Amino acid sequence: MKRVYGGLAYAFLILLVLFLSSIAGYVHSSPALSAVIRQTIYRETPKDVFKREALTLLVLGCDQDLSYGGKKVLKANARSDMIFVAKIDFIKKRISGLSIPRDTLADLPGYRKQKINAFHAIGGAELSKKAVKNLLGISIDRVIAINYVAFQEMVDLVGGVEVYVPKKMDWDDKAGKLFIHLKPGKQLLDGYNAMGFVRFRHSDSDFMRQQRQKDFMMAFKDKVLSQPILINQVCEKAMEVLGGTFTADELTSLALFSKTVKGDNIQMGMLPVVSAGHYNLEVDRGKLEQTLKQYHLVESR
Repeated sequence: MKRVYGGLAYAFLILLVLFLSSIAGYVHSSPALSAVIRQTIYRETPKDVFKREALTLLVLGCDQDLSYGGKKVLKANARSDMIFVAKIDFIKKRISGLSIPRDTLADLPGYRKQKINAFHAIGGAELSKKAVKNLLGISIDRVIAINYVAFQEMVDLVGGVEVYVPKKMDWDDKAGKLFIHLKPGKQLLDGYNAMGFVRFRHSDSDFMRQQRQKDFMMAFKDKVLSQPILINQVCEKAMEVLGGTFTADELTSLALFSKTVKGDNIQMGMLPVVSAGHYNLEVDRGKLEQTLKQYHLVESR
């Protein structure tokens, strides 16, 4: 039985922007990120490290296929629940991106028309990448598949994170082994409950959930900085959370780069869609080109 294991793509983009920028001043002590010393001394830029002026990322949060009752994982990576395309522009010092609703219908040569989130179940990250490229007509350089187990371990590593829970959050998914029971108020969340806090979607708008994810990541950042002795371990775990997409050199470069990005140069939005019936969505082609330009996924001429 398929159950949701997603909802963190936006949060981990915030992780890159907020958390990595904050630890950049501390990573000199981290063997995993010791490249910061060389990059600082020799003034290596992200363009030097990545060999390009900008980087376009596809960020995926994925389901698991579980047997009835959730006792056995049938397929580790099934449908992608959260799909987010982000562009990091090293020259213009800008980060922007669009989330793609998982129910958006997509065409891909050789496959029937179906929801965009189904392609990951069929062919993994590479097929998802092809489907998104075909849907939007853009290039994608790399794919980040979020590691949710590593996320929980990272939160537990720092001893949990204290956040303000804005409302009562109750949701049980027995098949997916997801049980969210949080009461309003300020409290310390361990890895499992932190996962529930950022994944909870019922009675929420996308804006509310994204704001909650952002608040959590800022609190997480503060908790890490209060324990600098753990930064090396957290950096290692952060690389795992991000699916091993970046080398230590590249992660260091992103950390240093993010310190140069101003708040008004971080821009997030959603793909324009219209209802296609039966809980399906279609891309609003009349608005697509302008939206891609607005969020800098294609450049205006």
